[in-house]
Amino acid sequence: MNEKLSAAIEVLLDELNHQMAQVAETKRTINALRRRIGEEPMFGDVSVERVGVGPLRADQYYGKPLATAAQEYLERRRQACSADDILKGLEQGGFDFDALGWKENRMRSLAMSLAKNTRAFHRLPNGFFGLISWYDEKAIRRRGQDVEEPAPEGDHEKQAKKASA
Repeated sequence: MNEKLSAAIEVLLDELNHQMAQVAETKRTINALRRRIGEEPMFGDVSVERVGVGPLRADQYYGKPLATAAQEYLERRRQACSADDILKGLEQGGFDFDALGWKENRMRSLAMSLAKNTRAFHRLPNGFFGLISWYDEKAIRRRGQDVEEPAPEGDHEKQAKKASA
């Protein structure tokens, strides 16, 4: 019985943390819009408050795609991290790098994968990686990184044809 209740609590804490992240993102958006019209930001603290973040489960990232696992790790840490830290965290959480064929040079492969995925990750000047949603679009553009917008539904076929041409 305790195991079932503990599992339910963990699911609810994950949901609560997701909701809190959405609130923080909404606050950041409001602040950005206010700055754009020349007004002071309305919210001073837009950091994501986390509740119930306990120890990493040994199977936390097992069976998940690399980008998803890395995003979850960064969200869990709530700060930009080095590729080495992300690699260690994913390994501790059971991510299966062998399934990707990454037997050697995992660190280099991970850093390259994160750097190429500009929809989710942003590489900072100090070499650390953060989630693109954490940063102001202008700062990202100043670094020369394009901010990719998700394709509207139905445009995937057009993009695939364009990419293969």
